[in-house]
Amino acid sequence: MNDLNKVQRYLRRRDEYYNNALKYAGKGKFSKASELLWGAVTQSLKALAAMRDINITSHASFFNFTRDISKELRDEEFHKSFLFLNELHKNFYDEVIDPKDFQIYHKEAESFIRKIEEIAKRI
Repeated sequence: MNDLNKVQRYLRRRDEYYNNALKYAGKGKFSKASELLWGAVTQSLKALAAMRDINITSHASFFNFTRDISKELRDEEFHKSFLFLNELHKNFYDEVIDPKDFQIYHKEAESFIRKIEEIAKRI
């Protein structure tokens, strides 16, 4: 599969995961919504990485990639945002996010995904 097809596949999954996250959040199922929102974030990162001929193959690779992008852009907030959003992944297993706070994570995920889209436009 060429990189353009990979990018398109990741972006389709991102949108699917994001829309499903909204559905689950609307039903008050924040644990499942969190994991789907985390999936939307990571699929966005995989798309960006594929645009740069980088293949993310592990959980740790996401952290390395966001750290590298932060350095490249001289934008420490990019990596810090990803570290914060990792709580979405943890929430699926341990329910560490109070449902009252889910909206904070949702807004941060949207902002992070938009930032990735802005970075992608410059490639």
